[in-house]
Amino acid sequence: MFQKLTLRDRIFLISSLLIMAAITLIWIFIKPEYQDKIVKERTTIVSQLQEYTLRQTDGTIKNWLNSTIRLAQDLTQDPANAPELANKAINYTPGLMRVIIADTESDEEIDLVRGIYDSIDFYIEQIDWYPSRIDETTNTALINHPEQTVDFFITERAFQIGSNVFKLRLYFNAQNLNNSLTNIPLGGTYFTSISNSMGESVTPSSNFEFPNDLIGETSFSDEKMITIDSKNWYILSSRFETIPFWHLVAVDDAFILEPVNQLVRFSYYTAAFVLLFMFGFSWYVSLRVNKPIKLLLEDVEYLGNLDFDHRIKQVSLPEFQPMHDTLENIRATLSRYQKLNVEKIILEEWKNKYMVTYSEDLIGIISEEGMFTFINNQFISFLEELELNPKNTSLEKILNHPNIKVSESSQALHYPDPFTIKVNQSSLTHSTNEGTEYFYDFQYLSILDESNEEIGAYVIIHDKTEDRLLDIKRNDMINVIVHELKNPITGVVGLSRLIIETDDMAPAESKTLMQEVLNSGERMNELVNRFLDVQKLEAGNTSLNVSEIDVKDVIEDVTMLSKPLLSSKSLSLSVSETGKKFNIEADRDLVFDAIQNILSNAVKYGEPERVIDIDLKSTRESVIVSITDYGYGISIEDQSKVFEKFFRVKSNIKAAREKGTGLGLAYVKQIMQRHNGDIALESSAKIGSRFILTFPKKYKAG
Repeated sequence: MFQKLTLRDRIFLISSLLIMAAITLIWIFIKPEYQDKIVKERTTIVSQLQEYTLRQTDGTIKNWLNSTIRLAQDLTQDPANAPELANKAINYTPGLMRVIIADTESDEEIDLVRGIYDSIDFYIEQIDWYPSRIDETTNTALINHPEQTVDFFITERAFQIGSNVFKLRLYFNAQNLNNSLTNIPLGGTYFTSISNSMGESVTPSSNFEFPNDLIGETSFSDEKMITIDSKNWYILSSRFETIPFWHLVAVDDAFILEPVNQLVRFSYYTAAFVLLFMFGFSWYVSLRVNKPIKLLLEDVEYLGNLDFDHRIKQVSLPEFQPMHDTLENIRATLSRYQKLNVEKIILEEWKNKYMVTYSEDLIGIISEEGMFTFINNQFISFLEELELNPKNTSLEKILNHPNIKVSESSQALHYPDPFTIKVNQSSLTHSTNEGTEYFYDFQYLSILDESNEEIGAYVIIHDKTEDRLLDIKRNDMINVIVHELKNPITGVVGLSRLIIETDDMAPAESKTLMQEVLNSGERMNELVNRFLDVQKLEAGNTSLNVSEIDVKDVIEDVTMLSKPLLSSKSLSLSVSETGKKFNIEADRDLVFDAIQNILSNAVKYGEPERVIDIDLKSTRESVIVSITDYGYGISIEDQSKVFEKFFRVKSNIKAAREKGTGLGLAYVKQIMQRHNGDIALESSAKIGSRFILTFPKKYKAG
């Protein structure tokens, strides 16, 4: 289908597919990420405005509550001057409109109203009182009715003079407070409400009904998203610090997501423009390219008819000059071969050339002048790494290069009449400027004529770096295993010989020596089993029994099992949690082993009477376990090696004296890798060592 399309249609089709792919990538990957950041940024702005407004409001209400408490105290201390004290409070307290001092046992009362509020109707049919958060003996009420010309904030406090109980009631002008709480400068569509602890609105309801379950104990900006009538709203609830009310703000998600929608619209407009441009461009290119291609095709038809004497005409576009030159060279070569009647030679030559060109080995052909006439792709890359020009170099320059070392040379001769084949073999070591070494097998096959003159040569260089590194790693591992097993084996042999050769050994002494033999055997068994566990995890031969587990429960099991070990060094644990739901998908036994290994090291590598911290944290994507031992610590030089098999920290004398296999952290690292997790190390004199295990909440096989 695609082969039948014209060049113009192909360009247009490919452009369309690329644009559709770009839009799809934007929609699937960029848009959700951008949307999350925009939602976080815009809800943060709303939260900050809400928090700022509540701080201002709480500050004003706190002053009013303090004024109420202070006036009640003054009236208790100086009841004779009650009118003067009330009048002074009205004149010097901002926002205070009315003061009522009433005797609860009679109808006597003092009622003072600030002059500018004489026209206000203070009658309220019913007042719902709420205790303040600052002083529960002071009741508060927030009155907001459309028929009132001002909003009231009322405080009431009882006080006693002698045996008489009085009530002090203050009316404050809350008009500005309500305006600031309901008219937040956000832009877009939003609604506000002030609710009590039952979720009921204490202000006149708007067209928006806030759910009753939005009340929480968070001081500022507890965020939720709800859907009402198929429309999403972002709800931010904040608690007043002075009165038992909550401030609620509902923001339309269309306002929150406006930048995301703008990005989508811009993407569509840009895609349409690019598509239109590519349509015009493809049309122009097809017109520009078709003419010279048509001329070349007419000339190629002569080649198809085996007419190799018809020359390829020149084309007008410089871009097609290399194609013209190539076709002309092909025509001239075919003309020459045709005259020699060697069509089969052409086929064989190209087959061999392709196989050699794409070989993984480095292959080159050298002429009798000693220069390369052919080098394959791998050889070109090798010469470029040596900063040699592939088009103008010789074998001598390669072998004498300062980064090349030749060793282990040998030679063999073969005598196919009338030539001599000389085969030189060597080992090459290539040292890069960064200090990395690569190892090669070098083979030089040269052909000598009857006069012993070289008439051509063939160079093959085989990369054996990976095999060499595997040998080194295998030998190092064998040496370490032998070294680790030497001491237990020596102990078993020596103690066994001592028991056999001593006829009059006391039973107690014999039992002690046999216990040492057992201990040595157990150390060897532990070393071998742990080594096999690491090898199985590395090779992927161990299938994981994945299920949903609670990391918190695993930590509790580990700490319970480790109590005797902790008691032996007078250690204690401090476990802290951040977040909720510590469930992950993992192999519980391996997670247990990982945490238990880290905790065991924390106990082992430190002084007695320490507190080991275990911090458990839940994030959106993972569960993080941090274990801080406040012990000996690990030097910077050793930190990069502690996860290697059989590595033991020797920079600290006390740590070096502790017994261990050197496989524990390597085992933990393999466990974390099999769970697509991560292990990190922090170490300093202050904290000792802190190992951080990060487990993804969702397990992904493979």
